Amino acid sequence: MKKIVFRFICLLFLLNIIFIPKIFATEVPDIVCPYAGVYRMDNLELLYGKSEDTIIPIASITKLMTAIVALENIPNLNDKVRIDYDKVSQYIDSDYAVAGIDESDTLTYYDLVATMLIPSGADSAVQLGLSVFDSMDTFVAKMNEKAQELGMTNSHFANVIGIDDEQNYSTINDVAKMLKYALENSIIKELISTYSYTTTDEKVTVRNAMNVIADARKIELKYTLGGKTGSTGDAGLCLASYAIDEGNTILCITAGVDMYSYVPYNIIDTEKLYEYIATNYSMQEIASAGDFVVDIPAEYCEEEKVSISLNESVEYYIDSMDKSKVKLVYTGKNKVDSTMNEYTKLGSVKVYYDDVLVKTVDVFLNQKLKFDVVGWLKDNGVGLLIMIIVIDIILIILRRRYIKAHRTVYLKGIKS
Repeated sequence: MKKIVFRFICLLFLLNIIFIPKIFATEVPDIVCPYAGVYRMDNLELLYGKSEDTIIPIASITKLMTAIVALENIPNLNDKVRIDYDKVSQYIDSDYAVAGIDESDTLTYYDLVATMLIPSGADSAVQLGLSVFDSMDTFVAKMNEKAQELGMTNSHFANVIGIDDEQNYSTINDVAKMLKYALENSIIKELISTYSYTTTDEKVTVRNAMNVIADARKIELKYTLGGKTGSTGDAGLCLASYAIDEGNTILCITAGVDMYSYVPYNIIDTEKLYEYIATNYSMQEIASAGDFVVDIPAEYCEEEKVSISLNESVEYYIDSMDKSKVKLVYTGKNKVDSTMNEYTKLGSVKVYYDDVLVKTVDVFLNQKLKFDVVGWLKDNGVGLLIMIIVIDIILIILRRRYIKAHRTVYLKGIKS
């Protein structure tokens, strides 16, 4: 008996070790960042928020929009760019993060985008702003046009770098929209996830600003796969990043840490928030195959109705399952009849969780319907009777004409 109890205790211990991250919820972490937000990338559902609607400066996170506008307006990323450092230097101060490009470099547009995003090079950002359009003002105007297109209604850009300016601002929620759009561009996603990069002329090598800081402070990036840092006196330390958990891309934005605290809480808090989400959230079945959706009337069939049900299960990334938050909404045919073949598509079912659309599932007729003759006659007897009478009258008229015609022929034959 003691052996059995001992084995049972050991089994429970092992199960705790294996499954505790996804079974036992952890408390929301206490973070230093005054502004933060964690989102599902696919639908921008907010999983954690802290002053996420407050308008704030966002420092070099601005360069994500610079990259978006540049990549969408450069015909060929392999085209060479002449570096005009005299003009570039007019836009940057000595304390700005730079990639170290100069007029002796022969760089491509791709090099400029890479050396802007990876080390947060202000010099590369300015050169892009001067080269892509006819002027820097045009480039910045395009940034604001794109922001409005993305629904960033509480954002405005005044420069390509992200330097402090009353007209260069955003919110955590707006940055999430920008980050989602940026990550849908494979080049931006690859570059902000790149540890180091060497330009095509092999003269400039840069390292990812986020990784440089994490390495220096011995911060393990257990969850963060890529990100764009930012830091200015007004914006503080910022980070827009992404992680992946159970196949779901998760976005995290942190901002507002005092840059003179010399502790990169923008990175530390990001890891804390990702760990909180990964520990508490998981893919859970919110609707099962066979779940009833709605009954559809069957017209002139032996079956009075057809029950519509899901033909597949639906999972969603949530912290805890609450069946009352699941809603199935059917859209399609409002009746069926025996002329429909089995497996005829009837419509679709939208599966919602907490009023968020999770998935749309097509539904089909899952049985062969039998025609109900008696029922049809009951509803259509008068019409059928009228139709029979009309047919009879027509037949009588035709028969009389036929007889008359043959009688005339017969009489002519006798006379002759």
